[in-house]
Amino acid sequence: MATPGGGSVAAPAGSLGQTFDSLYVPLAFAGWFLMNIQYSMLNKKVLMVWKFPFTFAALQLLVGSLWICGLWLPWPTGRGTASIRTPPRVDMDGMRQLLPISTCLALGHALSTVAPAYGTVAFTNVVKTLEPLFTCALSALFLGEIFSLPVYLSLVPVIVGVLLASTNEVSFSMISLVSGLLSNLFFALRAISAKGVMASPLGKSLSPTNMYGLLTLQSLALLLPLAILIEGPKLAAGTAATITELGGTWPFVRMLLATGVTHYVYNECAFIALSAVHPVTHAVANTVKRVAVIVITVLYFRNPMTLLGTAGTTMAILGVLIYSLAKARDDRIHA
Repeated sequence: MATPGGGSVAAPAGSLGQTFDSLYVPLAFAGWFLMNIQYSMLNKKVLMVWKFPFTFAALQLLVGSLWICGLWLPWPTGRGTASIRTPPRVDMDGMRQLLPISTCLALGHALSTVAPAYGTVAFTNVVKTLEPLFTCALSALFLGEIFSLPVYLSLVPVIVGVLLASTNEVSFSMISLVSGLLSNLFFALRAISAKGVMASPLGKSLSPTNMYGLLTLQSLALLLPLAILIEGPKLAAGTAATITELGGTWPFVRMLLATGVTHYVYNECAFIALSAVHPVTHAVANTVKRVAVIVITVLYFRNPMTLLGTAGTTMAILGVLIYSLAKARDDRIHA
């Protein structure tokens, strides 16, 4: 059986294989939700004791890169060697075409890590709801793509909601706000870049998960030198202080590894789940996931929220849901 991840492992026989097929997408959704929540909590916990967000973002990509390389490498079997997942085959021209997407991914991920380092996870997620605004603006600017009036009107509650949440955020941080907005910009640019690149064949065995693996490897190569340049001079002393505070090297390394694994797994599960469902299902699932992340992290970290801040958060999230549904309707009409 060819899995959505492009794997080379044979499918289980008989009813076991049918059960696996029927549960593959639900398990991907479960992994996406649970790993995203776990990642959000671990990410914040690390940043509370080790405030080097650029280096931390690069290390997360490093863990993901090691993970995907482990899946692609040939492993010994009884009949020779075999990869857990069929590796992609892309020439240098294809890799160059992926570079703009990887650059936007690297910067977007780094700034997404900066935002919760200086603000709450909940506030970061609220600011992230503004990404559709950047997507609409850049689509019109670079692609000449104009959406229907309901799509643009759906952005109004998102903007108002983020403004309400920002002005009433108890732990407001301008660094967190600006980093979140810039992250939205780069992720929107990534989506715009991907539209042009994905239209042409780039190579073989490029499943969604293999594509994300390649982008992760390129993003790591781009982000690591930038992280060393920005945070390198203070990194050794800051890391030593963190290890002392945590009581040893292993607790620190364990937190870094756990964050990197959950980051990569939740993104890969999202690629599998969202490529297998209708856009409306995607919109609803993404909204429920964002609500779960906000609620659980607020309760876990005991972040205070004002009534107006909660109202703004709710308005922004519902606005994103309405936007997603309106955009799905547009796509269906123009398909």
